[in-house]
Amino acid sequence: MPHKYSDWLMLGLLVALWGSAFAFAKIAIETVAPEWTMAGRLITGAVLLLPLALRAGEALPRNGQDWSWLAGLALVGNIAPFFVISWGQQYVPSALAGILIGFTPLATLVIAHVFLTEERITPMRAAGFVIGFAGLVVVLGPRALTDLTAGGERLLGQFAVLLGACLFACNNVMARRAPEMPLLVKASGVMLAGAFAGSALASAITPPATLADASAASLLGVAGLGIFSTGLAALVFFRLVDRAGATFVSLTNYLVPVFAAVAGFLVFGEELKLRVLMGLALILAGIAVSEWRASLKE
Repeated sequence: MPHKYSDWLMLGLLVALWGSAFAFAKIAIETVAPEWTMAGRLITGAVLLLPLALRAGEALPRNGQDWSWLAGLALVGNIAPFFVISWGQQYVPSALAGILIGFTPLATLVIAHVFLTEERITPMRAAGFVIGFAGLVVVLGPRALTDLTAGGERLLGQFAVLLGACLFACNNVMARRAPEMPLLVKASGVMLAGAFAGSALASAITPPATLADASAASLLGVAGLGIFSTGLAALVFFRLVDRAGATFVSLTNYLVPVFAAVAGFLVFGEELKLRVLMGLALILAGIAVSEWRASLKE
């Protein structure tokens, strides 16, 4: 069944919301510490989503097991990756960060193979992972080891963003094992748990008083992350999954890295080297090969 024009519009909106996160983060971390960038976007997302869940008549979980899962999803899928990606973007251009995050679906293949019996790596998926990993090596470049011995801030920043991609992959697998809950309850519950835990972590690292020195632009960057790339993106994501299915939404795996790379080039004038573009092409090709069988089954 062909997808409606409105489905494609929503897909484009979701790509823009997720892809713009790297530009918002670049602005935010200029004067806001990475830990408070992480906490700020979760607080903003919770403030946006929680009233919507309550207005829809949804009740938050009342048992400890569900909240344990929500807290775990918040830690692995939000707190930890948001922090390490924000930290890494101190040394990595937003365009490159978006490309590196594009490795998430391929990392998910490996992690799902270990923890989900129904998601074993097939020869086609293995080929996709090898192609995508080759693309990652191309993106990092031949000077990676030289950069590491010379201080390594750029390489460590790239590894931090890659760690964020692996954490997102872990979250994808955890979400498959999580208890059944209404989607809006799960989204707002994760944001709420993340806001409390993330704020506590940020306060332990950097006193909240330092936010008084943040520039208006950085605070707007944090707000943009929370409103658009976190809260609103979650609503569009869940709505689109209901309307068009998860396979259709998985097209974002191809489009978000491209959007982030183009946005970094247009907004910040970041250089896009031919080597990086070739690596991006290989990563996207790896995702395409690994998902080829699943697309045929649909």
